[in-house]
Amino acid sequence: MSHTDYEIETTDACVIFKITRPHRLNAISSEVLNGLSDCIETLEAQSENRGLVIIGEGERAFCAGTDLFERESLTEERQREKTDRARDLLVRLHRAPFVSIAALNGLAFGGGLELALACLFRIAAAHVECALPEVKIGLIPAYAGTQLLPAVVGPSRALDMMLSGRPVSCEEALAMGLINRVSNDEQPLLEQAKSYLNSINKHSKIAINAIRQSAAVAETQLSDHGLKIERDWVIKVAASEDAKEGVAAFREKRSPQFKHR
Repeated sequence: MSHTDYEIETTDACVIFKITRPHRLNAISSEVLNGLSDCIETLEAQSENRGLVIIGEGERAFCAGTDLFERESLTEERQREKTDRARDLLVRLHRAPFVSIAALNGLAFGGGLELALACLFRIAAAHVECALPEVKIGLIPAYAGTQLLPAVVGPSRALDMMLSGRPVSCEEALAMGLINRVSNDEQPLLEQAKSYLNSINKHSKIAINAIRQSAAVAETQLSDHGLKIERDWVIKVAASEDAKEGVAAFREKRSPQFKHR
């Protein structure tokens, strides 16, 4: 499916959402939000364990943030509506039951970094830089970035980035946990992102969901609430057909054939 601002490709393993606005450094337009919304809705409705890979066209930018040219053409009310819609959409993506990976082919600034942060994982090319530079123009991150960035890298590093507006290199982003993997030169970034996704989705969907739900309530220190959630999931997962198949496959020295994938 191809549109002016984005393309959607569906494969057996995943859905690929590509922002096709390299002339605007793949900035987020209203049409991009429409396409991403349709993409998420389609994946949420599927029973298969497909995942989502998001990438930008070209090598300069994954996404440079919101389209400021479009922003200037909107009334203040319409600007607020777009901001609220984008924030709600990224929160929905962050909480979605499928695995999502941002393939950072170029810079990820402002709303572009917020889009990447909304994904479960991030893989980046070595030349990538990341930033939330809104403070430099008297604004603040508007698409849940003030919440997502501290959750990923911790409050101190997040405040350093947001209050200075400085870009961080791929190397620094990897060290602080902002990105999960750096791509190599052996194959295209998109193919590496798909392999990354497949390395996760080959496992039991029940176990994946249980781990995500348990980790979501984890705190900086052990809590009784978090331990109870983990215990409840351990009991549910251990009683599943996938768990029984996994143990049997281990004993029989074969690959497991999970029912829920």
